[in-house]
This record gives sequence, C-alpha cells and structure tokens, in this order.
Amino acid sequence: MGNENYIQNPELQNEQMKDENEVFNSFINVMVQIVEKYGKTVLQELDCAA
Repeated sequence: MGNENYIQNPELQNEQMKDENEVFNSFINVMVQIVEKYGKTVLQELDCAA
C-alpha cells in the first residue's frame, strides 16, 4: 500500500517532477510580481509621508 501518489515508473516520476517545478516556478513568479507591485506602492506612500 503506502503512498498512492508515489510513482514507480522513473519516466513518469521525472515528468511529474517537471510539472511540479513548473507549478512552483509559476507560483514564485506571481508572488514576486505581487511583492514588486505592492512594495512600490508602500515605498511611495512612505516617501510621501516623510
């Protein structure tokens, strides 16, 4: 039994790793965009408040 999500076939395992990496990289890119957008806004507000 064990973990049903574990893939025995090395080729399928490699493909799953590529898919997971793509999802992770997409997530990181979106997070960076959010931080850049709102970081600039916060810095502008701080600059105006000073």
